[in-house]
Amino acid sequence: MSDDLTSKIPFQKSFQNIRDLLSHVHKIDPAYFAVNTLRLFLDAAGSALGMVLSAEILERLYSRAPREEILAPLLLLLAVPSLISLVSAFLWNEFVKPKREHITLVYDGDLSAKFQSMDYSLIDSPYVKEITDRIDKAHNWGGGISDLFWKSDAMVHGICTLLCSGIVAFPILKTIVLSQSPAMYLGFAALVAVLYVLTAAIARANLAYLQNLLREYPKEVLQKYCSFSWYWVSSIVSGNYHFIKEIHLYDGYDLMKKYTIDAVREREEELPWIGVLEKISGKLGGLQGATQGLMSLTGYLLSAGFAICGAFSIGNVIKFAGSLTGFLTGFQHIAMQYDDLSLTGRREAITREMLAVSDEMYKGKLPIEKRQDNRYEIEFCHVSFRYPGTEKYALKDFSLKLRIGERLAIVGMNGSGKTTMIKLLCRLYDPQEGEILLNGVDIRKFKRDEYLDLFSVVFQDFKLLSLPLGQNVATALEVDRKKAEDALRQAGLEDMLLRLPNGLDTCLYQDIDDDGVEISGGEAQKIALARALYKNAPFVLLDEPTASLDPLAEYEIYSGFDAIAGGKTAVYISHRLSSCRFCQDIAVFHEGRLIQRGSHEELLKDKSGKYYEMWTAQAQYYK
Repeated sequence: MSDDLTSKIPFQKSFQNIRDLLSHVHKIDPAYFAVNTLRLFLDAAGSALGMVLSAEILERLYSRAPREEILAPLLLLLAVPSLISLVSAFLWNEFVKPKREHITLVYDGDLSAKFQSMDYSLIDSPYVKEITDRIDKAHNWGGGISDLFWKSDAMVHGICTLLCSGIVAFPILKTIVLSQSPAMYLGFAALVAVLYVLTAAIARANLAYLQNLLREYPKEVLQKYCSFSWYWVSSIVSGNYHFIKEIHLYDGYDLMKKYTIDAVREREEELPWIGVLEKISGKLGGLQGATQGLMSLTGYLLSAGFAICGAFSIGNVIKFAGSLTGFLTGFQHIAMQYDDLSLTGRREAITREMLAVSDEMYKGKLPIEKRQDNRYEIEFCHVSFRYPGTEKYALKDFSLKLRIGERLAIVGMNGSGKTTMIKLLCRLYDPQEGEILLNGVDIRKFKRDEYLDLFSVVFQDFKLLSLPLGQNVATALEVDRKKAEDALRQAGLEDMLLRLPNGLDTCLYQDIDDDGVEISGGEAQKIALARALYKNAPFVLLDEPTASLDPLAEYEIYSGFDAIAGGKTAVYISHRLSSCRFCQDIAVFHEGRLIQRGSHEELLKDKSGKYYEMWTAQAQYYK
């Protein structure tokens, strides 16, 4: 469902978005809004009390009251607002600020956890990709839960100011109503109302003009321009030193500067809304300041008029002018912040839509039989599969049996279905046709978590984290140190382990730890291999994990790993056919189908076959 953030939506929908967002935050921390509202009310009450006490002191000075009568409100003015400020600061530092940090972590963490726990097939689906794209675009100019905090603060503070101003002004307004000339006072009140409506109308007209400007330029142009610029800026500012290496190596500073520092100047003619936006922003800021100044002036003129007419004492002039200004300013803030809060609600409604996405894959209920002998057999039975949003089959009527304890090498051209077979085997996807059996039972019937425990996988696009080496191998906080060290040695990293300053506790990369170590691509792939060894699962799946190694190093790893795997069932995928010769069973994939299977010698006998064609093409480089 597409959502244009510049379009108008009904008030009911706008209010529902705000309510749902506030309700989401309330579920994370039920006490947050109560504590924060108390803090904001104390701020507004402190200001109102300071104004009342100042007016009282002025009143007593003007009437030449005794010194002790002046001293009491003076001491209160010095003590009470300061005490209220201290209490407000205490609430902020001890409760509100920590709660905000907690809410932000949970809110952002929920979205991150959703991606981590969501079915992989959904992550790759056009539907979720479209929602992800909308979230990125919605946050392109801000947004997020912090946006709610500041905008709701402004709105609640406006409500509290309105309330406190009303409490201060009520006794004075009562006097006006009961005075001898209410018509004159109502006239002054009408003047204030006209001034407020006029300034509010001007402000809303300018906001509407700004929205029309944003609609005038295609959203795709604006977001593509801003997103691309922001990618460069964030990559530099965030300290992504891997990115900076590319800039230095290829002298890319001028290119980066082109799309960041000089971008606004160079594209003013192409995107004139940039200059207009700056002018409108300045105009809106000036208008808001002028409006508030006009309201204050009107309040004091009105109060002075009441005083001249004998309706007010000098103290009431200050109280009425201040409360009237606070009342109108609070009302204005509420009206303006509602629009901003409505936009935040719309932005975060997209995030909640993502959180509400339901998994599609059946999780299964059957437990996996625990076997010490690893007697697990996998069979693909007439499996067909195509990726979400595509019409072409990645696998078509595919059948294959993985024999217990065997070493199967899978070869084929790019796009032949090798990696797809591994993803289906690990239930990252479910086939559209056919079934995959584990010991004769459809794998969809087994408990998914228990089924995944059967596999140690190293994909070609594996990732290492900027965390200690031991945690990278164990993928856990708690590390069996002996087991991790054995896995690293078996993967061929004994020398690296000896030279690391802190052994398993040495952090990889320097994103988090300045003392972290840089590792080569080959070392990274061996660490990923050690991770698979550490898990010690019955099936070991290697999807071209040694692409960064030279052919001899790759062959050495695979040959050694053949001994390490022992009685496990192992599947190797490699573009280099020379690295697969130690496998007695080789499967040849082509255009989503299994077209040949046999040993290296058997496959070479078929000179019209795909394996012979690929072997001959690669062999010329090793002669």
